[in-house]
Amino acid sequence: MATLTQTAYLSRKIIKYGSIAVVCLLILRSIYITASTYWKKSHPPPLPAPTVSFGVLPKLKFPARTNLPPIALKLETISGSLPTLPDRTKVLFMPQSGSNLLAWDNAKAWAKNLGFSKEPETIDKFNFHFLTETTPATTLNVNVLTRNFHLVYDWKNDLGILSQGNLPSESQAINQAKSFLDNSGISTQDLSSAEAIFLKYSNGNLLTTLFPSEANFVKINFYRQSINDIKILPPNPKDSNIFVIISSSTTQGKSIIEVKYTHFPISFENFGTYPLKDANTAWSQLAAGKGFIASLGNNPEGKVTVRNAYLAYYDSEEYQNFLQPVIVFEGDNDFFAYVPAVMDKWQEQ
Repeated sequence: MATLTQTAYLSRKIIKYGSIAVVCLLILRSIYITASTYWKKSHPPPLPAPTVSFGVLPKLKFPARTNLPPIALKLETISGSLPTLPDRTKVLFMPQSGSNLLAWDNAKAWAKNLGFSKEPETIDKFNFHFLTETTPATTLNVNVLTRNFHLVYDWKNDLGILSQGNLPSESQAINQAKSFLDNSGISTQDLSSAEAIFLKYSNGNLLTTLFPSEANFVKINFYRQSINDIKILPPNPKDSNIFVIISSSTTQGKSIIEVKYTHFPISFENFGTYPLKDANTAWSQLAAGKGFIASLGNNPEGKVTVRNAYLAYYDSEEYQNFLQPVIVFEGDNDFFAYVPAVMDKWQEQ
């Protein structure tokens, strides 16, 4: 029969080795969880195949670029190679504005609130041309269905506007431009960022300048909100589809000399996923002349060093049925080029 001393000894042994066993089990469990997590991260389950819900997509509508020199590309990225881009992304449906019997009258009423009281000239079935009675005149072209418009004050026949005071600061100009758009009754909800570009008059042209003190005008470019951290870019990233140009004049009708608003809605709930080219394939196509030069920038001889490549959505100036991705190649001196990102077999050629 075990003595009290033996029982105490056995109890201490059981507690000791039991504690060691529990600690070992906890360590093994931690190792198992860590190894399992690492395995799942390094061996993720395959993604479902892209849905290609809209079938073969229409060809992207790029504007014509004339008088370009022969393009000679050189790749110099930080890593020495092109980045690994996603192998698929969303393509989103863009609904077309429908006509209604009041569209023409509503467009006239809207233009009247902007100061255009005369009857418009009809350019075609859906486009009006308005003209003020002032001298110099201000013109307004508007699509009655989309309410996309282009407003221009004939400031070249009023060059006194170049010396009528100081331009607003960058923040003041952005607020003034946004106020104009908001007061015009048009949608600005999906505009997330604004960029100020200072312009100076030279021999009948407007040139960019880095120095506000040299500028005669300030141009505010508005850009749409990114989708899942993917930018939405216009045909020229330095010339947005929505912009306002502001002068130093405080006279009504002269403080804002030009406004362009081209905006087509996006159906965020109606999309399909499509397989994408890799960056190297897109680079080969660009080098073969199959891309679109969005901005030559300050590279008049066409010799361009490309520093980066990334995925973006292309926001055309013309209506397109779908918001499609492009691979953007960005280089020195404001060079930008686009290559359609969807695999060729899923896009009209």
